[in-house]
Amino acid sequence: MRTQPRTPAGGPDGGRFAATSRSDAATDVTLVPMNSDGSHGSIFFPERLHSADEHLQWWSTVPVPDEVLQAVMDDYSNSRAVTINSIVGKWEAPPKHPEWSKAEYEARIREHGQKHNEILEGWKERVPEKLDRFAVRDAVRMHLAWTYRYTLPTEEQTRVEQTQITVGEITGTPAEVSTRYAMPGFADRHPEALTRLPDDNAEVRKQLAQLRSQVDTFGQRSSAHYAGYLAENGYSAQQIDAELRGEETGPPVGQKKALKSFKKG
Repeated sequence: MRTQPRTPAGGPDGGRFAATSRSDAATDVTLVPMNSDGSHGSIFFPERLHSADEHLQWWSTVPVPDEVLQAVMDDYSNSRAVTINSIVGKWEAPPKHPEWSKAEYEARIREHGQKHNEILEGWKERVPEKLDRFAVRDAVRMHLAWTYRYTLPTEEQTRVEQTQITVGEITGTPAEVSTRYAMPGFADRHPEALTRLPDDNAEVRKQLAQLRSQVDTFGQRSSAHYAGYLAENGYSAQQIDAELRGEETGPPVGQKKALKSFKKG
């Protein structure tokens, strides 16, 4: 039962519980501040920081799982091709001008193709054929530092874009480091590899699927052998179907009738 007093009847607020004061109304509440120094987070759920220095410092030390590094190493040749092709582009013949003769147009095509091949070969030299396993961890880090620069204020984004970083044999901006190690191609081919936690059960599920397939294949082969045995012993096609369904078949009809049943089927 409540003992709080009510306001007198007869007014708009009549009959309502009267307001009461609380002694703790002005008590200070201690709030736990949100983390702001980058001590938490991972490459899959990164920290949102406030300056280019904090951003690059955090991304230069964040742990990168070995599963991610192995995936980058394994796919490097394909990632390299995708990265280079995205920069150079597909070669296309230049448009023909009406005043050009056939010989002149063919000469311009050769010249244009030669320039394209020179650019292509230049990028093949800039993006090494083999990935340095001692640089791959920092290559992933700098690619992600470049990717997530949008979380910073505009002026801090510019500082990230202009900062020089040394990874392995290259000193350049995060974007240049990322391109050097073909990270744009990897991210394009495997968009979830750097944003989704590795599935530790994927290999187990793959093995279970293979085992089920083997069991199903064995069962199909066993059924086929059993059906052949029944046919040899004078069971008709209808009886064999019934037997495989687990139904009563009755005695065999004999070889001749059994043979006729298969011909009708």
